[in-house]
Amino acid sequence: MFYNTNMIKIGKTELGKIPKVAIAIADYEDNKLYKSVFVDILEIRVDEFKKVDLLHIKNTVKMRRKIGIPLILTVRSKDEGGKKDISNELKLNIFKECISLVDAVDIELRSPILSEVVRIAKKNKKVVIVSWHNFKMTPNDKMLKDILNKAKRNGANLVKIAVKANNEEDLNRLMRFTIENKTKNVVTISLGEIGSISRLVFPKFGSLITYAYINNRLSGLGQRSLEELRDHLRAYYPKYNEYYIIKSRTIEYV
Repeated sequence: MFYNTNMIKIGKTELGKIPKVAIAIADYEDNKLYKSVFVDILEIRVDEFKKVDLLHIKNTVKMRRKIGIPLILTVRSKDEGGKKDISNELKLNIFKECISLVDAVDIELRSPILSEVVRIAKKNKKVVIVSWHNFKMTPNDKMLKDILNKAKRNGANLVKIAVKANNEEDLNRLMRFTIENKTKNVVTISLGEIGSISRLVFPKFGSLITYAYINNRLSGLGQRSLEELRDHLRAYYPKYNEYYIIKSRTIEYV
C-alpha cells in the first residue's frame, strides 16, 4: 500500500503504507484508557462533549495531548451526524483556540466556516480534512467526483466521504471511486450494515484512515469495535500485523 508520493502525516502517523485506525473521543473518558489501546489517531469530537464552553474544551484538548497519540479536532455539524447544535461562531472560536494543540482538523465541505477554518489550519501548518456525509444514500459517480474536486479546490489535504450503502452496488461504486482516486488522498467509508465491510477492505484500495469504536460507543453507522477490526486487519494485512507486533511491545512498557 503506497498511494501518493506526497505522503501525508497526522502528527507522527504516516498515512498510506498500512491501514491506520482512528477512534472518536469526547470529554468524559479517562486518558489511561487510550494509552492502553492500540490506535493510531484520536478524533476529538467536540459535538459529543458534555460541556461545550470554550475554556472546558481547550482544557480537555490539552489533557488529550498528554496521551501522545495524534489528534484530529472535529466539531461535527448536526446535519452531518453531530450530537449537538453548536453555533458557527462558537465552532470557529473552538478551532482558533485549539488549533495549536491538535495535528489536524475535520471540517465539512458544506460548512459556512469552511474557508476560515482552512485558513487557520494552513497558517498553523495543520492537516486539513474536508468531509462530506450522507446518511441516506450514495451519490452517483459524477457527484462523488464533484465533491472530491470541490474539497480539493477549497484546500483539503485529505477528503473524507462517508455515505450510506443501500445495496451492494452502492458499496461497489464507492470502492471503484476509491480505487480510481487513490492517489488523491481520500478517506472513504460506506455507511450502514451493507457498507460495514468497507472499514476493512477500503484501506487496501486507497482509503487512508479507517474508523472503529471502543466501549460500545459507535460514532458511525456500520462501525466495528476496535478489537474486532484490529484482529481482521492483522489477519488480512501482513504488514499491519508486523506493525501491530512491534508497536504493541512498545505499549507494554508505557
